[in-house]
Amino acid sequence: METPINALLEASFLRDVSEPYQL
Repeated sequence: METPINALLEASFLRDVSEPYQL
């Protein structure tokens, strides 16, 4: 089970990575 901090980091990372493709 992930810690809340890891979950937040993963969510922000995935958002930053996917953002350029959501044009």
